[in-house]
Amino acid sequence: MTDATCDEDHKIADKNIAYDGSDLIEWITSNGGFIHPNTRIGLDPTGQYRGVFVKSVEEEGDTSGGIEKDAIIAEIPWDLIIKPPNYRSNDFGTNCDALHEFYHQFQLGDESKYAPYINYMKNQPDGRIPSEWSKVGKKLLRKILDQDRTIGLPPFNALYRFEQTWMNKCNGEDTPLARSAFFQFTSRDEDNLMAPFFDMTNHSNDPKKLNTISTKPNRKGRPFTMRATRDIATGEQIINSYNRCHSCWFDEKYEDCETQDFRGTDHLFLQFGFVEDSPQFFHIPQYEEDGTLLDDMTICLDRNDRGEVFVTRFGENGSREEDELPGTEYLMWLNEHLQRLHHLKGSLYHDSALKKSMPSYEWDMTWTYHDAIFNAISAAFEKATGDAPVFDSKQEPAPRTSDDDLKDDSKDEDIEMAFIEDVIAPVEDDSDKDSEDEPSDDSADDEQPDSCMDDLDDDESEDDSDKDSEDEPLDDSAVDEQQDSEDDSDLEDSSSDDEGEMMPPRILKGAEG
Repeated sequence: MTDATCDEDHKIADKNIAYDGSDLIEWITSNGGFIHPNTRIGLDPTGQYRGVFVKSVEEEGDTSGGIEKDAIIAEIPWDLIIKPPNYRSNDFGTNCDALHEFYHQFQLGDESKYAPYINYMKNQPDGRIPSEWSKVGKKLLRKILDQDRTIGLPPFNALYRFEQTWMNKCNGEDTPLARSAFFQFTSRDEDNLMAPFFDMTNHSNDPKKLNTISTKPNRKGRPFTMRATRDIATGEQIINSYNRCHSCWFDEKYEDCETQDFRGTDHLFLQFGFVEDSPQFFHIPQYEEDGTLLDDMTICLDRNDRGEVFVTRFGENGSREEDELPGTEYLMWLNEHLQRLHHLKGSLYHDSALKKSMPSYEWDMTWTYHDAIFNAISAAFEKATGDAPVFDSKQEPAPRTSDDDLKDDSKDEDIEMAFIEDVIAPVEDDSDKDSEDEPSDDSADDEQPDSCMDDLDDDESEDDSDKDSEDEPLDDSAVDEQQDSEDDSDLEDSSSDDEGEMMPPRILKGAEG
């Protein structure tokens, strides 16, 4: 399926493309809640993503003053918040009771007491979160992260969260509705609370953009409140932080740091499906093959006026000490990943057959994340050594390209789809099945263009029998065995198999531009 066809499907499937939230706001305000009259829910001026905005002067009901500092933007009553039966304000991990309650409301649909909120979320298309990507998209991401051979780079446990959490931990059922509910919940909840309107605000840690602070209920019966931390001008987007006051926070004395969240740029990508704008931070651990932690480093990053990424400071193991530099062995390990990422960009980025085998959003976000972690490691290496990394001239990457270049499918049209089926698509551990069901065909390697096959085939021939325990330090072996036992026939035709997954990215909490 071509990208153009995918884009047409995206437009058809997004039932919320013209959604303005008026029914949701009316439901909230008519049930004891408050939404600032100068706010609107809708698409940004470019039409690319949905969020919450301050009405422009021309829009009806606006006062030209925008929203003043300390003003309440939203106050959501306790009765309108979807929560677990036994809510605890200090319950930060995903709560199975909360998931089951949310899924129950999904099943009720129009009969739910939260129907305006539930129906909005049920209309969201699937496919934005890496855990719900197509099999080919997941395989490419694993290749980028080097998780097809080793533990690799973060994010970890990125691809089977539904199976690990919902099915194994929470004993949930596997239905399309359950999957939709799971990903809506895990990409929107605030410590197991689902607060309408609040979860439609987008994310940034840019101090020039961030303009709100939220207060969750500290006990049952209290409302969920969002306030303005500064004056917000007309037409400006209302921005929230999803990992406020983390270890690289821009101001350690920031008065609104009521809570802390240590999730980095990699975790936001795992949970929400986007790569945040600057500033960013990555926590990159180095593991032995058996999962033993060797070293780790927090890399705090920003961009200068020329758009160049630079390290603001380092911090090992959560430390805030600016003078803690990475050790020699860790730097050598980082350099190995730099060389590998550099080579992958050059060898795979212009592969049109590979690109057309997955939804365009998966392709774009995979390479966006590739560039983000590559730039982070490169900046860290240069900061620590004083020298920019040097790359093998034989492995020159493809030049940075524009969005127009991404849409050019004219190159490599003759690459056989066997390249996708045999190399990219297979599930991770079928060593036992290969000998029983599908005899290997070494001649297929010779039929593929060297520029593509050499990059992917060198690792696929290795014994993957122990790979799952190496892949994910937070191991859930039962899930990996379940995934690895899938029949290879599911992946024989990657383009047709994934056609049902070629849905538009859900516009949700975190769908920033």
